[in-house]
Amino acid sequence: MKSKRLAAVDIGTNSCRLLIADLSDQHIVPVLTTLRTTRIGEGATECGLLGEIPMERTVRALSEYLDLSREFEAAHLRVVATSAVREASNTAFFLDRVRKVTGIQVEVISGMEEARLNYLGACHAVNPSGRGIVLDIGGGSTEFTYPLPGEGASRLGCQSIHIGAVRLTEQPRLLSEIIRPMKDILDEIKSLSRWAMIGVGGTITSLAAVDQILDPYDSDRVQGYRLSKDAVERIMFCLAAKNSEERKKVPGLMPERADIIVAGTTILWSILSYLDRPVITVSEADILHGIILEI
Repeated sequence: MKSKRLAAVDIGTNSCRLLIADLSDQHIVPVLTTLRTTRIGEGATECGLLGEIPMERTVRALSEYLDLSREFEAAHLRVVATSAVREASNTAFFLDRVRKVTGIQVEVISGMEEARLNYLGACHAVNPSGRGIVLDIGGGSTEFTYPLPGEGASRLGCQSIHIGAVRLTEQPRLLSEIIRPMKDILDEIKSLSRWAMIGVGGTITSLAAVDQILDPYDSDRVQGYRLSKDAVERIMFCLAAKNSEERKKVPGLMPERADIIVAGTTILWSILSYLDRPVITVSEADILHGIILEI
């Protein structure tokens, strides 16, 4: 079967990412992956608006990604926006600005759709059977996607919680306040002990890199890495004891993530502890791969 070259962009709360890949018979071969820390959700938690500077950073990144998709001759480009954009009061203004400057039509997806696409991409890469419990800790939200018991293979439970690494950094909470809004979901997931947990998103992939002291970052060693709860706890306390400048020097951690990594790690540690899960399998494949599979 002839392969088709496709491009996908995810405008997340913290970063804007591009994947250009060849797709043939449901097999994805990445051609180019890149990331810009545009942090469009910066300050939005408090005022409910996307800031002028974060929007400008994001538009510049999208213009660059459009040029790259043309340079690599992608047949189709799909751009989605998640937590920060969908919750802002000036979403329409941002979408119109992107369209006027770049011609790109950004698709704002729901938390449920975000979780489903993450599930599709992560499970496809980690588990040939295509099933598991996928956890995505983003900048503005945390998504859980899991098979519904007693239903067909295509039926999924998808839940999105408004707690993420950027949001928790800007509005710190006690551990009890982190768990409380997701307790019902976690109690439901507890009954799905037969399924492995798969983790996606910058927090979890960064922790896999830090645990392996990867400098430079090596996606091949991150993909499929089994990250233990004990390692998460050790890294959490180690990073919390450092200031932001000291964290920037930690091998495996992107400097742009230094200010939000403790919050993201705390979310992951809280979830694994509550579920009594000793390990989570890390996946580099996520929402971008899910988008590619569905284009």
